[in-house]
Amino acid sequence: MANGLASVVFTTEITDTSFTLNQSMGIQQISIYNSSSTNGSVTGTRSLGATASSALTLVEGQTMTFQAIEASVIESLIITAPSGCTLQIIAQ
Repeated sequence: MANGLASVVFTTEITDTSFTLNQSMGIQQISIYNSSSTNGSVTGTRSLGATASSALTLVEGQTMTFQAIEASVIESLIITAPSGCTLQIIAQ
């Protein structure tokens, strides 16, 4: 029986495009799965000192999951599926 708290889930699949997650979306957790043989990528937008974030490659069959700390939300994340790549995204 539900206790009155709702947990809404977002799902989508992207191909030949980018998806930018931002703080206003209120996402606390996101998983990205590559269901194709073409590599995709995920890039954070935060810098640590003088080092900027760089793209992480998402290969066929790989899943990446990002989770915000406690009650916070993910500030920004860029998910890229080039031509021939299909990425499945699930977020809460």
